[in-house]
Amino acid sequence: MISLVEDTKQWRSSTQLKNLGDSIMLIKSDLTSHIDAKFDQISSNLNGIVNSISTLGEHVAILEQRVGANEDNLTDTWKKIIQLEKANAYLVDKVDDLENRSRSCNLRFIKVPEASEGRDMLGFMSSFIQQLLGHDNFPTPPAIERAHRTPTVRQDERSSPRPILIKLAHFQDKVKILRLAREKKELLFNGSRVLIFPDYSVELARRRRAFDPVKRRLRERSLKFALRYPCTLSVWVDGKEHQFRDSTAAETVFMASRDSSTTSP
Repeated sequence: MISLVEDTKQWRSSTQLKNLGDSIMLIKSDLTSHIDAKFDQISSNLNGIVNSISTLGEHVAILEQRVGANEDNLTDTWKKIIQLEKANAYLVDKVDDLENRSRSCNLRFIKVPEASEGRDMLGFMSSFIQQLLGHDNFPTPPAIERAHRTPTVRQDERSSPRPILIKLAHFQDKVKILRLAREKKELLFNGSRVLIFPDYSVELARRRRAFDPVKRRLRERSLKFALRYPCTLSVWVDGKEHQFRDSTAAETVFMASRDSSTTSP
């Protein structure tokens, strides 16, 4: 009887072990299947990522090529812009030079009283120049091609007299008039002081006006100077001539110290 009970216990134990083994194998199989499925999914995802990275790499390479090409194009564009700026500056200077050459026989008379000319501006200016600068200097009236006030219409009756612009037939007469005006220093007509200036383009007049502060300083220091055409300031210091084509450079030399009167450039 005891042997039967023991056999029964052994059979039950063996059956339980077998069932446990089967359960373990089933769990293992399920886990393996689950792991394999997840692995396949992960592998598929990784392949997708790898493919995406590869595609992105190709796109990056294409973009880098395009960026490089754009940089080259940008460099070429900047070179062309610089060339165009140089060409434009040359053309602007050329046009300005041509404009000033066309004005080479022109003079501006400032502060001539309004209506002094009557209805004959050419006749008035011819006799006016003789009267202003002396008949001995101009035994015959200078030949004048054109003469008019500028602007044509007076904006305000209370404003200063409009300048008179004349075009002389001969350049030598212009040079002579300017020289005599400098020598006389003060020109009077009917009690009014008259000024005579060359007629320059707007740009050249602006460049020459930029030297005005330096010229005032040079007069204060009693230094000899001349503003040569088109726009070069010559200054003589201790018998030596110094030339300045840029007003800023001249200001640096002559405007820096107001205490010194003989500073050399």
